[in-house]
Amino acid sequence: MRTYVEFVRLAKISFLLITSLVMSVAGARAAGVEDREVLDLFGGDDQYVSTSRIPRPTSRIAENVTVITADQIAALNAHTLAEVLQTVPGFQLEQVRTPGSWSDVSLQGASSAHLQLLIDGVPQLDLLQNQVDPGSIGVQHIERVEIIKGAASTAWGQALGGVINVITKSPNTERQASGTLFSSIGERFTSDLHGDFTGTVQRFGYYLSAGNLHSDGLLHNTAVDKNSVYAKFNYQLPGQGLLTFGTDFYEVSRGSNETVNTHDAARSDRGYSFLNLFMPFGNQLRLDIDLRESRKNDQTWWGDYFGGVVFPYRHFKLNESTRGGGVKLTLGDQVANLVLGGEYEHDETHQWEVLVDDPSFYTNKSWDRWGVYSNGSLTLGPLTILPGIRFDQTGLSGDALSYSAGATLGLTEKTVLRGYFARGYSLPNAIWNNGPQRVITYQGGLETGEIPNLWLKGTYFYNNIWNVEVGNFDPTNPTVNLRSQVKQGFEVEAHTVPVYNFALSSGYTYIDARDRDTGLRLYDVPEHGVKLGLTYQNHPLGLTGILTGNYVRWFADPGNGARDHSTIFDLSLTQKLSPETEQSPELFFSVHNLFNDSQYLKDRWQNTGRWLEGGARFKF
Repeated sequence: MRTYVEFVRLAKISFLLITSLVMSVAGARAAGVEDREVLDLFGGDDQYVSTSRIPRPTSRIAENVTVITADQIAALNAHTLAEVLQTVPGFQLEQVRTPGSWSDVSLQGASSAHLQLLIDGVPQLDLLQNQVDPGSIGVQHIERVEIIKGAASTAWGQALGGVINVITKSPNTERQASGTLFSSIGERFTSDLHGDFTGTVQRFGYYLSAGNLHSDGLLHNTAVDKNSVYAKFNYQLPGQGLLTFGTDFYEVSRGSNETVNTHDAARSDRGYSFLNLFMPFGNQLRLDIDLRESRKNDQTWWGDYFGGVVFPYRHFKLNESTRGGGVKLTLGDQVANLVLGGEYEHDETHQWEVLVDDPSFYTNKSWDRWGVYSNGSLTLGPLTILPGIRFDQTGLSGDALSYSAGATLGLTEKTVLRGYFARGYSLPNAIWNNGPQRVITYQGGLETGEIPNLWLKGTYFYNNIWNVEVGNFDPTNPTVNLRSQVKQGFEVEAHTVPVYNFALSSGYTYIDARDRDTGLRLYDVPEHGVKLGLTYQNHPLGLTGILTGNYVRWFADPGNGARDHSTIFDLSLTQKLSPETEQSPELFFSVHNLFNDSQYLKDRWQNTGRWLEGGARFKF
């Protein structure tokens, strides 16, 4: 009976999706819209993605890739990277709470520990547990986000399940001084204040950004207070070379559990810096040299909460640092190219427990790791071949050899066939050090704009993973088992052209995740996921609106108390006060969880109910 009910719910969503698509396509035909111009199929000739450290047009990338731009982020009026990822097919947050809160994230069933998160090329993972924390990353200074789904270790090292590659904004080269001020206020004193200042004077360019994200907590014990600063400086060298220095720092305090009788909290200060030299030698030879460092200091408290009094019983501290750099040589052009590179990094991690003498949570390790890689592409008419190989000496848990082979075939001007095979890895938890977790990935897909006014992409994926750490984080006796898993499924995406200023986007992801030895399904992996987006954009009126929807069906452990039979909708409206002026002030208003529904994996991680906020954006 339950299976039948779930089938009916999915059928209703599918019917709504298909009906909306058909109506949009029919309307576009009636309006006589030019599909390729509006859809910007494959991103055009000037949109490149650095999936293999070589920027390529999206029509010549074998992996399943999604790109999110600064304009799309601004339309969402999002505060953190976590909110942006929640709108991307294949992604699912386990906790949707106060903006800035911690949340585990999965991508096509790959957990946070199996993803690589980079900002300005600097890895952002914890060294101890390799965790991704997108809830702590603000978005106002982001230019675009490139998402690679599936193993990408031949280019990026530990990236068993995918890569989130964040590229920050560069100095404005057209003006000596310009900037933006952003402010918002919502329920429970949830506010976001941010400003940036940028420009270029002769050869020197600068971009400065600072902000504060605060909330008293939309749920119990989910208060957030975060201060952040970011700076990037460019200097144009003779001969078209470019020297870039960037630095980022933030400190955040937040509650980490909303259960009535608990008071778990965390405080972090994190930062990184990088120095990059880019030097071209003619049209077919380029050299990149970069240096980078990062540091992290975290504290976590576990406590009981009774009668307004907090009784702490655990207090963990974590200090981490990395220093390193890399060199990359790129040869060739868009027809044939090759990149050769190497990286080195020194890592240190130190964790201890303040209140309890517990050796299970004491770690003091340092190690050196290095890697060498080669990636390339060869285009022969409509066919592009994309090989890659990388060797890593992890320093912590042995060696890792990664390799990949991909191809794209342009069947027509508007249709591309993709195929991709890769072997990759992710590093283990440094406490247990069980050796790299490994994966073999297969992908096949088709992307087309042959149907007038409609863009479609479909991808099949198969991930064979072994040496997977399945941990039991019992405070008194933490243990780990090593398992083999298979995660396979398919993903379908669709976008329509605007019809009377409305455009529809959608995505559906199906995942069959199983233990390879027992054949049993894995609990708490999203089985079905649907993303919906309805955008309204009226340039003469200066009005932009976006309605997003997220449906997820976890294969949840029956003891979780999961709620996953509803679709959470968010609405954001933005109004330009002077539509004809580029620097016009903008006002926005957002309603989160429009219909006040429940959607969570575990009952102790309940999602926020309906809440409202509004704000303004000023450009100068």
